[in-house]
Amino acid sequence: MHAPRARSIALFGIVGMLVLLDADIAAAQDVRVRVLADQSLDRVELVTSRRVPVHTHPDRSPLFHIEPGTVATLSVRRGDVHIEHGSDRISAAVLYLHAPRQAATRFRSGGVERSYRGVFEVRPDGNTVELVNAVPLESYVASVVASEYGLDDREGAKAMAVVARTYALRGSDKFDGTYTHVDHTLSQVYRGLSTITDASRAAAEATRGEVLTYNGHLIEAVYFSSSGGHTANNEDVWDASEDLPYLRGRSDPYDSVSPHHTWQSTANRATVLRGLERRFGGAVRGFFLGDTAHDGRLLTLELLRPNGSREAVQANAFRLAVNQAVGREVLRSTWFDARRSGNSYVFSGRGYGHGVGMSQWGAHGMARAGRSYQDILSFYYQGATLTRIDDVQQPPPTLALDEPEAPAPTPAATESSRRESSTRIGW
Repeated sequence: MHAPRARSIALFGIVGMLVLLDADIAAAQDVRVRVLADQSLDRVELVTSRRVPVHTHPDRSPLFHIEPGTVATLSVRRGDVHIEHGSDRISAAVLYLHAPRQAATRFRSGGVERSYRGVFEVRPDGNTVELVNAVPLESYVASVVASEYGLDDREGAKAMAVVARTYALRGSDKFDGTYTHVDHTLSQVYRGLSTITDASRAAAEATRGEVLTYNGHLIEAVYFSSSGGHTANNEDVWDASEDLPYLRGRSDPYDSVSPHHTWQSTANRATVLRGLERRFGGAVRGFFLGDTAHDGRLLTLELLRPNGSREAVQANAFRLAVNQAVGREVLRSTWFDARRSGNSYVFSGRGYGHGVGMSQWGAHGMARAGRSYQDILSFYYQGATLTRIDDVQQPPPTLALDEPEAPAPTPAATESSRRESSTRIGW
């Protein structure tokens, strides 16, 4: 989840997961995040600012302490996680690092370094280390705002803080239950303490404890970079999703400030077709533009097979397959047209991201127009209520999202229009 959204970068060598002792995340005020989740980490060095006890079980006495300023090394040996610190060498199925709440724990590997606050649980993940950070909620929110919202305005940043907090507390069923989020765009970008700025900290503090609900439950607070002038219905983007009344597409004039409001890109035809073959299987000779939603975004495309048959695929899956093959800047959204030019495809489109929920550039445009963060949230999550964490009921199951990027009026019209079948891309 893209200017303004920052991308996840290579971190040092620890991947992780942590389990809170209290299952109620909202009550514990911690978020369980697997950090360095997209890295293969076989050796990790850690240094802490305060004395950290090392346990093999939360209820047992510590085996030893990592002293401030000293280096401990994590790796995997014979299927267990292994830690070395001075003369101490321990291997176990799981290690708990119960850092004091204000301690900064710094991890290093491969020349990359990142600092975190909170408790850690370390486990093996094959031959690599897995690390989960139970980070205090507001510290997590401040870091996410800094990583996901790089625009210079106060009200948009505050809106982003509420959205990030809501998304964090609702959690996800995409993972195995030992953690609720990862630190990259499959959840939200979380880079720890070093990315927190005065502005992101102020946004988190100004909205402390505030979340968005609908009928008393936390909403699916999805968001994206740029709407191109209109947001999308959730069910038009993600197949089999429930039609959510607070995620209705609407005209968005505020997004006009975005550099992605309209765009054009070019990609090598052969590379695009190979990417589609990898994602959907079989040989692909071209594609047709298919059905569109009322907002102009494609709902489907049709792959052209060698025997002349067509196979309909969901537009967001098509977009992800193309971007994986040629780069995420090529198809910035599913709102695009296409034509062939020699050995290339030329795409012309609008917006950046899946289009559901809050447009970050639109939030910036609203802030520049003098609108409050409450106005921004009300605009993008129609019918949702800004409330306190303590008043929230347990959430229902989450949406099955194909991509991360992140209110009850009458739902917007959902009729689709069929493009002419002569709109063939790929001859």
